[in-house]
Order: sequence, then structure tokens, then C-alpha cells
Amino acid sequence: MITNNAPVENNTFDTNNGFGFNLRDQIIKYLKKWYWFALSVAIFVTGAFLKVRYTIPQYNVSSSIMISQDESISESELAAFKDLGLIESSQNSIQNEIQIIRSRTLITNVVNNLKLNVRYFSEGRILEVENYPKSLIEINFLADDSIVHTKSKVFHVKINSSTAFSFLDEKGNKISDHSFGNTVSSTVGDIVITPSVDNLDANIGKIIKIQIAPVKIVAESYRNRIAISPMKNSTIVRLALNDPVKEKAKDILNNLVEEYNKATIENKKQISARTADFINDRLDLISGDLSQVDDEAAGYKSKFGLTNDVEAQTQRVADIDSRNVQEIAQLNTQLNLIESMRRFVLSQEGRYDLIPANLGFSDGTITTTVTRYNGLILQRKRLLKTSSAQNPVVVNIDQQIDGLRQVLIGSLNSLRSNINIRLQSLRTQDQYFSGKLYSAPLRQKDLRVIEREQTIKEQLYLYLLQKREEAEITSHITLSNARVIDKATTLSSFPVSPNKKMIYAGALFLGLVIPFMIIYLSDLLNVRINSREDLEKVLSMPIIGSIPKVKGKSKILISQNDRSGIAEAFRILRTNLDFLLAGIKKDKGKVIFITSTISGEGKTMISSNLAKALSISGKKVVYLGTDLRDPKFHKILELPQGKDTKGLTNFIMDSELKTTDVIYSQKDEDSFDYIPSGAIPPNPAELLMQDRVKTMFDYLEENYDYVIVDTAPVSLVADTLLIGKFSDLSIYIVRENYSDKRILQVPENFYREKRLPNIAVLLNAAGSQAGYNYGYGYGKKN
Repeated sequence: MITNNAPVENNTFDTNNGFGFNLRDQIIKYLKKWYWFALSVAIFVTGAFLKVRYTIPQYNVSSSIMISQDESISESELAAFKDLGLIESSQNSIQNEIQIIRSRTLITNVVNNLKLNVRYFSEGRILEVENYPKSLIEINFLADDSIVHTKSKVFHVKINSSTAFSFLDEKGNKISDHSFGNTVSSTVGDIVITPSVDNLDANIGKIIKIQIAPVKIVAESYRNRIAISPMKNSTIVRLALNDPVKEKAKDILNNLVEEYNKATIENKKQISARTADFINDRLDLISGDLSQVDDEAAGYKSKFGLTNDVEAQTQRVADIDSRNVQEIAQLNTQLNLIESMRRFVLSQEGRYDLIPANLGFSDGTITTTVTRYNGLILQRKRLLKTSSAQNPVVVNIDQQIDGLRQVLIGSLNSLRSNINIRLQSLRTQDQYFSGKLYSAPLRQKDLRVIEREQTIKEQLYLYLLQKREEAEITSHITLSNARVIDKATTLSSFPVSPNKKMIYAGALFLGLVIPFMIIYLSDLLNVRINSREDLEKVLSMPIIGSIPKVKGKSKILISQNDRSGIAEAFRILRTNLDFLLAGIKKDKGKVIFITSTISGEGKTMISSNLAKALSISGKKVVYLGTDLRDPKFHKILELPQGKDTKGLTNFIMDSELKTTDVIYSQKDEDSFDYIPSGAIPPNPAELLMQDRVKTMFDYLEENYDYVIVDTAPVSLVADTLLIGKFSDLSIYIVRENYSDKRILQVPENFYREKRLPNIAVLLNAAGSQAGYNYGYGYGKKN
């Protein structure tokens, strides 16, 4: 069947024309490779099954705690430092606490508390199952912890009986036999292995793997695996851990919270202890001064025989003076505390030590400043446990401490100035009233001075006793920073890893995508002609038919009674010739050129079998070879003298030769005549321009019904174009899965420019998708 595509007016060949996207064709193309998809999906799903089967499941365990924020910035002069960044915000404080929870010190304590550096596994057929919290056996170390905690070792223990066991190597071979409870030497020191269950008889033959790892490495592993994240706009912190053993993960998180609370309580107790030490030192000093004053008063009275009676005439003045004295004593007490506090704050040795708190200053600003100062000191000590003094956070805290120290000194100086002014006023009044008492006996006045000093010391002593008691009470009721909201628990009974749904979905996705990409890329990179549709989409010239692909070595493939697919294809081609030659006004001598773009596309095979098909129909046919450069006649036909048989070139060069001298006939039934190309000349193009070429064609047209001409490839040489004027029909051969799509530009240009007359395309070596499959009722070979 001829496909007659109308020529396009545009002379520019569009290589993309006809190769656009067609959904139906694309779907059919992929469906034909269904077995690729099936195999790929089977491989990936099998891989996913193996991964799920042999991967140790991981469970998610989480806990929630609320971190209290006891320290707050009061509406005081300290609030000015907040905008300057000298005082940390609440969120920064939470982040600091998170870093403390994540610190190596706390996690190392958890590892030591739970003995996580020693793990026990029961060896199964596929996976090893960790025994936690209790295993069938337990290993005990006789060496110091400082030595054991740095060792790495794996023991394979086989239970032989309730009293004996064996050490095995990694391949399961026995190394040595031992009894439970006996000391065994190893690379980690002397060890003792004991049963941890009452009856081992039911577990005889089981192998327990004991894995010992350095504490530092285990702690670092859990430090990286524990996820700690704050909840938005709150002080609640969530701790999470993925682990194959749910109970162990719960114990780790709960123990970590306990260790954090212990550390915070211990840090808070340091403030109370520092305050108590300061008060005790002051009490020892004041107690000595008070005893000395008491002794002085008793000795003075005893020496001069004085009593406690006050003269009537000085009673009223003495009462007023007594009130002044009490107030002066209180102010002096405040001055002594202020001076002691100033010396402590200004001392370089105690620059980063805690300041005694709750000393009862009348100025509330000083109390607030001391509270913030101690909070920053404590926070700095906690951060130094996990970082250095050059850490930007520590440097920022140091700046805040220095700022608060200056504020505190300023507040103390201001308070001291106010007290001095008040004290000066009271002393002036005291001098006035003292002058009134000069008229009293000299001894009475001296006794009053002693009593005044005694009162000052006594009030200071009682005040310090009260503060010491408050510090003791505070140290015993210290609360932790963290309050447990939710204890560690698993969110789901299903493991979070491996995720079966995601793995199988990913395997199915890859199983479908990878063959799709392979087919797509192979098709994208394939520039060969794959089907007749490729020709129909691009070429505007007629397509005369398709010749199926054959596997035989024989070149003349058809015969009189042949009913094979290839024979039917040539019969259809023979029929289609009549349609293309209908406009040729010749009764005989119809010249048919067989050409192609490049060598190897099947010109000789097509032309020889076409000549055979025409001769079978009863036509007189001659087969002419004009490919003078690379003739293949000797591969198709049995020439009388092989390659040296005289042919067309000999006829052109030798004027004495007649046309009949180079025409040979087959001896088979329904044979055709043929003219080989002859000797290979050095100048084929010039030779084909000779007049004797026309003489040859005139003779053949006169004496034969059909002249089948095997020509040279048109894109390589100009030979075919030189004799194209003799052609009535030009059949252009394109070979499936061999010819490049880009070379279709050549026949398309020939057709548009009419450089070859009456040109049509024939698809050679077509696959199963060509045309009508050439087998419907005609599939049996002769």
C-alpha cells in the first residue's frame, strides 16, 4: 500500500517535524516493554523486603519537661541593660539549659548509672536482639572503672550448663571453658561472669554476645542521638530518642532529667552555702567583739561600783538620746554591711564568686541586683562545664556580670552616702544631748558609751543569726529547675524505622521509574529509524511499502511458490509499482532505480529480489548494476567469471563490445537477465557521463519490460544523479534500526527539488510492527 504524502512548499527540512509527542504511541511503546517494569518492580520490592526483614527496628521515645525561670528582670535600673543585650532573654536562657541537658557530663553520668557501655545480645538466625534491662548472664569487672571505661571488647558466651560456660570466637569456634563465678583474665582486666536468673537449664546452648565499649564513645553516641527541642512560646522542652529497645530509651531520658535536676539543685545550694559561710565568718568576728564589750562593761561597773539606775534629772534627755543611739546603731550596722559587701565585690579573688544574698538592705534595688548577679555567676559556671571562657555566650555573661558589678557598687555607694548623711544628722543631735548629760557623773557617761557599743554589736550579731537561719532553711527546700510534664514513653507501638510503607512505596516507585527512564533515555538518544511511522511523520514523498527483516543468509529470497512473509512483501511491492508507474507512457522498458543514502541499507538485496518478483510475474526483466565503486553483484549472483566478469564498465570503455556481450542470464526457473558493474574504474563519475551509457539504457528499454538498476549511495557520490535522467521510478531504501533519522533530509530534498524523478521510499528490515505483519494467512513458507 502506497502512502502518498503531499509535498511541503517550505524547502527547509525540519528534523523535529513529525517527532512530536503522541500519548497513545508513547503508552504503547512502554506497554510493549512491560516485562522490564515487572522485573524492575520485582527486584526493588525484593530489596525492600530484605531491608525491612534484616533492619533492626527503631522505636521513638519522648519526654516533656518544663524549665522554671526563677530569675526575672525587675522594674529597676537593671532593666536598662536588657535593650543593650547585656542581660539574656528568656529564650536564650532556655537554649542555655538545653545545652546543659545535652552536656557530655550529664550524659556520661547517665551512661555510668545505667551501665550502657556494657550491652548483652541474644544471637538469632537473622538479627541480634539486645537483652535489656536484664540478661541471662552478667559480667562484673574487678579492675577500676577508670580502666574498664576506656576499653573495647566483645565476648561470645555459650551457656553449657547452669554452672559452666564457654568463650567462642566470631566464627563460633570454642576458645575456652569456664565456670560461673570464677575469675577470668581478659584484655579488659579480670572479669567474673555470673548467672542473673535462677534457672539456666532451659537456656543451655544459647549464645550471649557481650559488647563492651568506651564510656566516652557511648556517651557521645547518645549525645548526638538525643533530640532536645523547645516548644514555641513556652518553657516546655521535649526530649526524644530513637532506639531498638524501648525500655532502655525510657530509662535514658528519665535518668537524664534526674541528672539535670541534681545538677541544678547542687548549683542552687552553692549560693546558700556561700551565703552561710560569709555569715558564719562575720558571726565569729562580731561574737568576739561583743564578748569584749560585755567584759569591758562588767569590769567598768565592778571597778567603780556603778548600777543601772539613771538620775531623774537626766532621765528625759537620756530617753531621747537612747532613741538616737539606737538609730545610729542601726545605721552603723548598715554601713558595716555595706562596707563588707563593697570589699567583697571589689576583691579580684572573688570576681566570679557568689555574693551573699538576703542581707536585708533597705534599698530593694541592691537585693534585686544581687539576685541577678548570683544568677549570672551560676549560669557562667554551668556553661564553663561544657565550653571555654572564650565562648561568645560566656563572654556576653562576663560583660553582664561586670555591668551588674558596677551597678551594685554604685547602688552601695549611693546607699552609704544616704546613711552617712542621716548618721551625721543623728550624731549632731547626739552631741547635743550628750552635752546635756555632761552634768552627770563622768562614770555614767563612760558607761553609756560602753553600753552604746554593746548595743551595736548585739544588734549586728542578732541580725546575722537571723540571716544564717534563713540561709539554712533555703538550702534544705531548694527545688529543681525542671518539672516533668510527661515521663518518657513511646508514642506508638509501631517502629519509626524502618518505615515499611515508605520503603515499599519507594521500591515500587523506583521499580517503575528506572525502567521508564532507561526506555525514555534510550529512545531519546536513539537516532535510528525505528518504524514506518517515523517515515510517515517526516517525509512528504510516497512510501511504497515495507520489507520485513529476514535472518537467512540467502540473498535471492523468493520463488514461484513461496508463501512466506518476505515473498508476500515483494509481491505487494511489485503491485505498488503499477501505481507509481501509472503516469509513465511506456508499454515496456520501464527503468526503476534502487538507491539509498549510505551503503549497507539493502539496495542490492532489494533490487535483486524485486527483479526476481517481476520475472515470476512473467515479465522480461534485466538487472543492471551501476554501483561502479563497491559492486556486490558477485555476492548476490553467480557470475561466470566472478569479480572479473565483464559488465557495464567494460561496455562503456570498449566500443567494440556489444550490449549483448555483457548480458547474462540465470539458469533458474523464472530467471532474469543481469548486467554486472564490471571492472572497478578509477573515474566512475566521468565514465557514467559517456554516450555509451545512453546506448545501454536505450537497448534495455527496447528489449525488456523492466530495467532494475542497482545504483550507488546518493549521499556519498554523484554517480546516481548523473544517470538519474534515465529513471522512470526511483525507490529510495531506508533500513530500520540502521539508517539515521537525520539522513531523511537527503531524500526529502531530492523529492522537493526533483533531482531524482518519481521518487518513493521503501522501508527495509522492518520489524514486527511494520505494516500488516505479512503473515495473515500467508505465513507458511514453501
